[in-house]
Amino acid sequence: MQEHAGAHGLIISTHAVGAAMDEPELLEIPFRHTRQTRNKTLFIREKGTRDHYEQAKDKFNAARTRNGIGPEVALWVDWMELELKPQPVEPAPTGLRALGLGLDDKAPAPAPDDLRAAVERFALEAFRGLPPSAAYLDRLLALYEESRRAGSAHGVALKEILEAVLASPKFLYRAEPSDTRRTLTGNELATRLSYFLWGAPPDPALRALGESGDLLRAEVLAAQTQRLLDDPQALGFVEPFTRQWLGLDRLDFFEFNRQRFPRFDISTKNAARREVSETFAHLLRENASLTHLLKADYAIVNGLLADYYGIQGVRGDAWRKVALPKDSPRGGLLGMAAVLAMGSNGEHTSPVERGAWVLRKVLNDPPPPAPANVPAITRLAGKVLTTRERVLAHQEDPQCASCHRKIDPIGFGLENFDAVGQWRTEDSYEAKDNDGKPLPNAKKTWAIDPAGAFHKGAAFANYQELRGVVASKHEAFARGFTSALIEYALGRPCGFSDEPLVDGIVGHARARDFAVRAFVHALIQSKEFHSK
Repeated sequence: MQEHAGAHGLIISTHAVGAAMDEPELLEIPFRHTRQTRNKTLFIREKGTRDHYEQAKDKFNAARTRNGIGPEVALWVDWMELELKPQPVEPAPTGLRALGLGLDDKAPAPAPDDLRAAVERFALEAFRGLPPSAAYLDRLLALYEESRRAGSAHGVALKEILEAVLASPKFLYRAEPSDTRRTLTGNELATRLSYFLWGAPPDPALRALGESGDLLRAEVLAAQTQRLLDDPQALGFVEPFTRQWLGLDRLDFFEFNRQRFPRFDISTKNAARREVSETFAHLLRENASLTHLLKADYAIVNGLLADYYGIQGVRGDAWRKVALPKDSPRGGLLGMAAVLAMGSNGEHTSPVERGAWVLRKVLNDPPPPAPANVPAITRLAGKVLTTRERVLAHQEDPQCASCHRKIDPIGFGLENFDAVGQWRTEDSYEAKDNDGKPLPNAKKTWAIDPAGAFHKGAAFANYQELRGVVASKHEAFARGFTSALIEYALGRPCGFSDEPLVDGIVGHARARDFAVRAFVHALIQSKEFHSK
């Protein structure tokens, strides 16, 4: 299903439809209707169509050549209905409902004391438990009275002062102590914990424990950490953290060649991106070992991504754990299409990008930035070379050799994956002129050679051996993960002075087979998490 927005629309969800005309199936598509979706068009379209103009044009032309008309109908919708699912009632009024006052134009004006109490409750929640000052409330109420004297109805005047609250820095930013280093109060700790694990303000239960001071007790904090991690709202941690930690924003830095890779359309790219967060969510939910991200005998996929990977027997939209054959290249980050696609330019693979990503995000050994003003190797322009030959040419430059000899071998070991993460055994290159037209006798095809060796380290003959070497470096991976977790939770870089904290967290997790929740619990119980 797609929501109309811009040229192609915003994809809301993708669903597999495998039923025949004589055996139809019922498909339920969840959709949240809000003010933002009013006056917008919802439509259903075939996967891969209208993702890109050239792709749609080629498909139409091919169909017209085939049947003289155009693309055949891919989906027959017999009937459709909308079913309203009421939202559960919250146990305690929050937000606007906490006002207890009408917001419409015909609502009667309340007594001054009732108005002040209601606005104070609203500001208290908007400021995440930080009480508004009496002077601040006085200014808000003065604004309300001024609007009323100008002829505004109660509801209009009330909206104006609520807008002022929501425009306040105390709502737009999380206020934490910054004058001198000190221990957080119970309420501040509740806010930090909730934004870390939910990406949202504390719920009433957590807020109450923070205000009473009970949250400062280690056993209560551990129990609340467990509760927040068990709640579906923990996706507010999983998705933004994996995006920040693994640099998934790069997946949108460039357009993929739709003609060369027609299967890697928008829905497949979204599924590939989601595989990363769904896999981490599985580890967090099951409290499984972080090392499963290095090598695993299973993958977390849905029907769409399983088909893309060539995994048999998986249908439907639900994400699930699927056992992999022994020789499968999937299982772990190195076999995920999103990670591999980021190591390309949308058309060709980049062993340098892939190798550097593995060093930064997996081996916790980031290469230094590239030297400034390094000229391009102009002598290679127009030459028909293999990817390995082209990349190795950089090592002839002394400015580049020291880094590339660490980066390139890892990237070569991943060359069996093409630019969109599909497995291959050979590659090709075709030189083109300035207009993008192929040059005569300028194409070369070669068998992939993934063999290599880590700089001053182990050698590998193929991708499976490379993955095995990487998986053996789980200690380095755990340290890199811990640093990323600290940065996300505390909102600051993890520096040299944090090494004792990193050592403590990794040691705590190591004793528990690197269980993912062990990292989270150790960080939350640390003095650094309790202070600012």
